[in-house]
Amino acid sequence: MVCREQLSKNQVKWVFASITCVSAVAIAAIVLAITLRRPGCELEACSPDADMLDYLLSLGQISRRDALEVTWYHAANSKEAMTAALNSNITVLEADVNVEGLGTANETGVPIMAHPPAIYSDNTLEQWLDAVLGSSQKGIKLDFKNIKAVGPSLDLLRRLTEEGKVRRPIWINADILKGPNMLISTEVNATQFLALVQEKYPKATLSPGWTTFYVSTSPNTTYTRAMVEKMHELVGGVPQRVTFPVRSSMVRAAWPHFSWLLSQSERYSLTLWQAASDPMSVEDLLYVRDNTAVHQVYYDIFEPLLLTDMLELCQGLWQPVSFQMQAMLLGHSTAGAIARLLASSPRATVTVEYDPAGGDYASVRTALLAARAVDSTRVYYRLPQGYRKDLLADVGRN
Repeated sequence: MVCREQLSKNQVKWVFASITCVSAVAIAAIVLAITLRRPGCELEACSPDADMLDYLLSLGQISRRDALEVTWYHAANSKEAMTAALNSNITVLEADVNVEGLGTANETGVPIMAHPPAIYSDNTLEQWLDAVLGSSQKGIKLDFKNIKAVGPSLDLLRRLTEEGKVRRPIWINADILKGPNMLISTEVNATQFLALVQEKYPKATLSPGWTTFYVSTSPNTTYTRAMVEKMHELVGGVPQRVTFPVRSSMVRAAWPHFSWLLSQSERYSLTLWQAASDPMSVEDLLYVRDNTAVHQVYYDIFEPLLLTDMLELCQGLWQPVSFQMQAMLLGHSTAGAIARLLASSPRATVTVEYDPAGGDYASVRTALLAARAVDSTRVYYRLPQGYRKDLLADVGRN
């Protein structure tokens, strides 16, 4: 009886010990899961090589896998520009990486945030990444204009990634082939660039492009089939996702070539970009849009272009005009965009809409307040009730 009682006590101890061990393992697993899967971002979408659309969708910053919903902040290089970009509702930051003192006796080899010909900056790449990674969830696109900046920058990215600090898609851009109207070679060495990415930071999205120059006297000059095929030869065998930056003013005339390029791999996409002085029409954008899947083409287009086309369409109308704008798609020039629309007619109004599936109130707060500041009598809002209360509370505080 004593033996049986002692055995029972030992069994109970083993049971409790087993439960304790299992509980400890379960708690450790939960803690690990919480650590790896932070709120608002699914694990698969939070890596440097993740699809940008999957990442933004997991955060609720876009409502579906539609590249048109992605918004861009250009040249977020200086500390002032970077701060403005971080305070905006833009979803992806673009910044230029150069080498401090490049080509001078003061060249240091330190990656800095500057667009050529600038070779000095108040912001190093390390400072920029610390600020962006530490205070935002915005996607990142880094543009390299010189091969000397690539290696040290990728080393820094790899270190930060190994430390667990890079939990978002990273796009690595460089123009590696000579494109339309380029008489001299200014492109980054393609072989070195691609080799450095594969060696130092393969977990990223590649953004290899062509150097281009727009000539108003030769508006029909565009990308040739040979240019496009050469690019495919260079990157067709790499394992990364690839998005090709294409000058939007030249895309329509070369569309058969780019349509062919997109068909070569499911990893491929296009990013249409526009220089400030480039002519472009909404008709060209709609043509591309109608001939691709919505996830295949990003539109890095200046807002004034779209506003100008909209105003031209409405010019001469005698009726009151109410412009509809999506709050999530308003860029960092919200006030200027709305002011231009209202200035088109004393009878014009703007209605700012917001789909709650696109994210929380904080994601569009800056845009809504900027719209309100332009004109409190001619700007209307179509918002969920809770967001309307938040906006009114913000207006009251300000």
